Amino acid sequence: MLKQLLLGCALSIPLMQKALACAFHGYTPKPTLIDKVFASEQVVLARIDPADPARFEPVEALAGSLEYVEIPARPDAQTRSQLQAVPGGAVLFARDGAYGPWVALAVVDPGYRTVVETALTRQDRWQGQIAPDRFRFFAGLLSSANPELRRLALLELDRADYAQLRKLRLKGSGALAQGIESGDANLRPIRILLAGLSRDRSLAPVLEQGLAEGAERNLRYLGAYATALVELQGASAVEMLLTRYVARADLREETREKVIEALAIQGAFGTGATRRAVRRGLPGVLAAHPELAGAVARQFGRHGNWDMGEAVAEVKRDHPKVSLRDSFAINQYIAFAREGG
Repeated sequence: MLKQLLLGCALSIPLMQKALACAFHGYTPKPTLIDKVFASEQVVLARIDPADPARFEPVEALAGSLEYVEIPARPDAQTRSQLQAVPGGAVLFARDGAYGPWVALAVVDPGYRTVVETALTRQDRWQGQIAPDRFRFFAGLLSSANPELRRLALLELDRADYAQLRKLRLKGSGALAQGIESGDANLRPIRILLAGLSRDRSLAPVLEQGLAEGAERNLRYLGAYATALVELQGASAVEMLLTRYVARADLREETREKVIEALAIQGAFGTGATRRAVRRGLPGVLAAHPELAGAVARQFGRHGNWDMGEAVAEVKRDHPKVSLRDSFAINQYIAFAREGG
C-alpha cells in the first residue's frame, strides 16, 4: 500500500515544487505578448497606409518575411489615436500560429519594438521553459518610462516562482507596488509581492490593511498579502500571522489555508530567521488546531516544504478522524516528508 501511495505521489510531485506568483490568482495567466510572438511564424510591423487610410500597410518583418503579407484588419479610431500619440509608432501584428489569422498585439514605440526584437533573438532559450534570464530581462523593465512596457514586465514576472522573484534586482518595484489597489485587478497579486520585495517598510501598513480586509472577505490573493508582509517584517510577521489568522477558529478554514500557504512559501524560501520562525511556531498552532492538518499538508507539500512532517504525523496519530480529502493530503505529505522530500 505504501508503495502504491509513493508511486502516486511521485507522479504528482513535480507539480508541487514551485511557488508560482500566479498561484495567488486562483487561475493560470493567459499567454503574454512575448508568448504570442514566439508561437507565430510571422511577426510584422504595420502602419496606416497613406494611400488608403482604411487599411494597414505592412512595413517591416520581425519574424518571417513581408512577401504576400496582407492584413485584412481595418484601423479603428482607438488605434489611429494611439498611433498619433506615439512618435515612430507602429502596430505589431502576428499570425495565430503558422497560417492562422493576423492578430493585432499592441501599438509599439521604438523602445517596445526593441524589446520584441530582443525576445526573438533569445527565443530558443526563452520558449518552452521558465528561463531565469527571461525574468531578469523583464525585471529591468519595471522602471521603464513606457507604461505598456511596465505592464508587460508585470505579466512576465507574474509567472516566476517566488524563489526566482527573490533573486531578481527589482528596480522600480516600490513605485509599482504603491499602485496595488489601482489598475488591472489581475496584476494585483504580483504588485503585492513586489511591495514586499521592494524592502520599503513604509508599505507595511498598506499590506497589513490588505491582509485584514482579505481575511474578512476571503479574497483569493490574501496569500500574496501574507507572503509580502513576511518578506518585509520577517519573523515578527510570522508570529503575527500565526496568532491573528492561523489560530483563529472563527475564520473560515479556506481563509486560514491561504495564510498557511504563505508560511509554506516563506518557510521554504525566506531568510534563515523567517524559516526558523515558521518551524518553531506552526507545530504548536497545529497541535491546538488539528483541523488544519490537511491544509498544512496540502500547502507545504505543494511548495516542496517538508518541515512539518513530524507535526502532521502527530496530529494524524492523535486525531485520526479526518475527511477523505484531508486524509489523502496528510498521508501523501507524511510519506514524502519521511523520505526526506
